[in-house]
Amino acid sequence: MTNIHRKNHDKYMLFATLPLILCGTVLYSARVLLLCAVAMITAKAVDVAVSMLRHEQFDSTDHSSELGAVIFCLMLPVNIPVYIVVVSVLLTVLVGKHFFGGKDVYPFNLAALAMCCAAVNWQDKVFVAVTPFSKVDFWSGYTTGATVTTSGVVKSGGVPVHDTLNLLLGNHPGSMGSDFVLVIAAIGIYLILTKKITWHIPVSFLATCAAIALAFPRVYGFPRIESLQMELLNGIVLFTALFMLNEPTTTPSNPKAKIIYGIMAGVLGMAFRYFGGFEYGSCFAVLLVNTMDGAIERFANGEAKAEKAAKKQRGKMPEKHAGPKEEKKVYTADHKAKKDTMDIIREAEDNIDEVLYSTRTISLEEIRKAEEAMKNQGKDGK
Repeated sequence: MTNIHRKNHDKYMLFATLPLILCGTVLYSARVLLLCAVAMITAKAVDVAVSMLRHEQFDSTDHSSELGAVIFCLMLPVNIPVYIVVVSVLLTVLVGKHFFGGKDVYPFNLAALAMCCAAVNWQDKVFVAVTPFSKVDFWSGYTTGATVTTSGVVKSGGVPVHDTLNLLLGNHPGSMGSDFVLVIAAIGIYLILTKKITWHIPVSFLATCAAIALAFPRVYGFPRIESLQMELLNGIVLFTALFMLNEPTTTPSNPKAKIIYGIMAGVLGMAFRYFGGFEYGSCFAVLLVNTMDGAIERFANGEAKAEKAAKKQRGKMPEKHAGPKEEKKVYTADHKAKKDTMDIIREAEDNIDEVLYSTRTISLEEIRKAEEAMKNQGKDGK
């Protein structure tokens, strides 16, 4: 449900990704720029092609496809083949957006959908990290610095060897732009303070993830605070909270609903991280919670409770049986004509009865009685 103007949101978030693209370019080479450009061009090309096929005017103010493509790219390793980016973005924009009606009506976050598409089809290519400052071929992506991601180490039960400062700065093997925790936090604070996004979803999501990480640590033998650090400072937890859970098309608009939405996303995200087969389980959690935003909105507004109470009240009210229901008579012109005709017939019958009674035959006995009555009257008069 749309709670912030779509066009403005896309512009703000596209500008917000620029610091991450710049950081990724510094640590992982200029190939970051190539992949982001390819993703944006592919997304825009699909939008234009669909508009032409539908014989509709292309909406140049719609940047939702480009935003989703860039966010998707920032979660990938820098050595990802270009064709994976093109195919994932093409399918996501075509099916995930235009199949459901296009701008402002698609049900799933485009970046999360693209990431899930790539993860399912090219798991061995997607969940690979590159050591910062390694040499990466600009076109092919070939590098000798490929290794396991930090989140992959934690998922397998290991302990990352990187200190807290490097985890905060993103100076460890990871994706192109989703691991720069300090930069992402600064961007999030700026967007919240300038009211480009609200605090409800990011704070509730991160608080839920932190509570689960403290209560159920995946790495035993270490203080719980280190478990919290391992969960929140690697992977795409903070990145998800800021760039994927605040899209106006796929999130509720009510503040209370936003908090519930963030809590549910946190629970599902940590469940996928703990028990799922993929390192970036937050993307699958985002898609799942996208399907519930309407129900969460109605629940937060009290509509579901009101409907339930009304239904219960209707069930308690006994039905009144006061005899057969009187039908309301509605007279049309034909009915009125028939009624007038029947009245005329009844009046004629009454007149006929009076005439028949007045002209009936009188018997002899009745005549004698009448004469006797007249004689008696005469005697009484005398």
